[in-house]
Amino acid sequence: MKINLLDDFEVTVSRVPDKTALRDADREVSFSELRDRAIRCALAIIEIVGDRRNSPVAVFLPKCIEVAVADIACMYSANIFMNLDVKTPSDRIGNILSLIKPSLVLTDSSHYDAAVEAAGEFMPIINIDQVASKPDCCEKDMRARLNMQIDTDPVCIINTSGSTGTPKGVVLSHRSFYDFLAWSDDAFHFDGTEVIGGLSPVVFDIYDHELFLMMTKGSTIVMLGSQLASFPAKLLKELEEKKVTYLFWVPSIMVTIANMDLLSKVDLSALKLIWFAGEVFPTKQFNYWRRM
Repeated sequence: MKINLLDDFEVTVSRVPDKTALRDADREVSFSELRDRAIRCALAIIEIVGDRRNSPVAVFLPKCIEVAVADIACMYSANIFMNLDVKTPSDRIGNILSLIKPSLVLTDSSHYDAAVEAAGEFMPIINIDQVASKPDCCEKDMRARLNMQIDTDPVCIINTSGSTGTPKGVVLSHRSFYDFLAWSDDAFHFDGTEVIGGLSPVVFDIYDHELFLMMTKGSTIVMLGSQLASFPAKLLKELEEKKVTYLFWVPSIMVTIANMDLLSKVDLSALKLIWFAGEVFPTKQFNYWRRM
């Protein structure tokens, strides 16, 4: 089948171009702005990879608007994004890059030197802060590449924890996320009005689920710093201020919040749905949701 997640994203952009797609600490970007920035970055990627499709591209960026721009850009270039944790030691990043052998690394000015150290001098690196407003590559060529994509083509690579050595890359396709989105939509009936409190690190599959939920439904993501999980009072205040309506959380976060009696100190009336999952108990995987 000639479908991928960008088909739905294009429909979303045409439907709600001026709606806020992403918010990070102090910035926001609309759907049309997100698309335009991603396409510019995609054209820069194509200038380097040439005719190659379905090739891994490493994304070495912190959790911010730019990481979503980079991920969607990889998709527009018909390649595979692989998010890396910028806090991971350089040697470990280097081991991942040696195993996966991506075509290039996407990073920003703040992390450029660290990316060079991990990738070595022979791997191309794109500084997303310096992507030209009008790359030489033609958007028509990009469209021709996308027309060759099918639903079973890979969209991203997620690395394992690496507890037994170098992390292994797990390849996930457009179809696998369509199936995941369909299951979650059957359970929760997402309609695009969601304000997602995105707490998961960018190297987790739930980050990808939330990114694709935003792209396909037109939901808004508030990108919460992963460190906020260690400061529950600050985390709840952020949810209150940003009027978050939907969360994916591990149960232990809510246990800590309940034990500290923090819910009595903030107004979370906007919050409608929490999906608890991700922590393994002795007998089963905990998977529970609650309508507020």
